[in-house]
Amino acid sequence: MAQCLRTATPMGDWRSFKSTVEITAGVDSCEIYLIEDTPAIALEDYDFGDEAVFIYHAEKVCVHKEVDTGEVFEVGDRVYWDGVDGDPVTAEWATGYYWIGICTEPAAQADTHVEIDFKGDKATVGTMPT
Repeated sequence: MAQCLRTATPMGDWRSFKSTVEITAGVDSCEIYLIEDTPAIALEDYDFGDEAVFIYHAEKVCVHKEVDTGEVFEVGDRVYWDGVDGDPVTAEWATGYYWIGICTEPAAQADTHVEIDFKGDKATVGTMPT
């Protein structure tokens, strides 16, 4: 299990809520889930029926990204997530993707995670940014 929330982040710099896990397979840490209309990250691994803590805002959080697709993340890149299929994050916008934050550390093609400033509370589905 990867460390999801960076320990350098003071407790006051992240926001969370509790929710009962209704996904039969449970939830995994560092994965993004759509809770009602809010993209949120599971703080730990939880089983079906558990009371889980989900983060919806954090200055430094690590999330799964695609590996070996040729995509790299640069500091300041917008980070997008497909709330329908729940795919790993991408730096490439596509129709229906949520803008969930900004990349805070570079990530190479082979990296499995990327560190972002996560803004689930401000996530929107919309048109391509200009």
